Amino acid sequence: MNINELENRTGITKQNIRFYEKKGLLRPTRNEQNHYREYQEADVVCLQQIKILRKLDLPIAEIRRIFMREETLSEAMREHEKTLAARQMELDACINICRSLQETELDTMDTAEILEKMDKAEQGGGLFASIIADYKKVARAEAEKTFSFMPDTMAMNPQEFTEALVQYAEKNKRELVMIRESMYPVFMLDGEEYTAERRWTRFGAYIQCTMTYPQTVEPAEVPEKRRKWYRFLYRYMASILLVLFLIATRGKWGVLLGIVLVPYLVWMFRHG
Repeated sequence: MNINELENRTGITKQNIRFYEKKGLLRPTRNEQNHYREYQEADVVCLQQIKILRKLDLPIAEIRRIFMREETLSEAMREHEKTLAARQMELDACINICRSLQETELDTMDTAEILEKMDKAEQGGGLFASIIADYKKVARAEAEKTFSFMPDTMAMNPQEFTEALVQYAEKNKRELVMIRESMYPVFMLDGEEYTAERRWTRFGAYIQCTMTYPQTVEPAEVPEKRRKWYRFLYRYMASILLVLFLIATRGKWGVLLGIVLVPYLVWMFRHG
């Protein structure tokens, strides 16, 4: 089979198939004449196994350990069951509080009682204790997927571009391996592949770096629905804070103060 046929057989996109190959989960043969990848029935089975394990929200690294026989499936499932059970406890705590509030109006809410329930849920590993921790995990992942920095030079040629990346890696104590030097370079940063491009603002050039396979840094222990909400907060919190701040502090002084304080508040929310 070629990759299009494999995609139709498994329902897994070509992009994800190549991603699994890169991670060593799939090893297709090569046609000796044209060097194209050729897939067998064993690859179909392998992808179906990956699909099942990913639907169970098992991390890629854990799946690789199973495939490499570093851990048995039964061992991995026993540990993963504990993780899922902990999430279930979190959700159950949240559901119970939601049910208790369904017949309550805001004016009659017993805040002391509700806060006591939340404290108990927090002490028992409930959802409320994990929200900030989960947000921070997603925020760190989003910061790794795409980031930018201002180079010391204008990065006018591939050599200057490479030097800018080297300086960034050294300054931030990160391991850099160049794969392709160009004005659109490809490189490894702490073991993850990135591409980069030069962009412009009124203050000069800046370099934007984008992870080639962002799936690798997704915190699989955070449910996907929650990840979507945290991504939304991460990307648009600056706009939300600015609107709220300007509403609260009307007038030109409020605007000026908002311009000064909002970037600081956003930084605190993302990194605090």
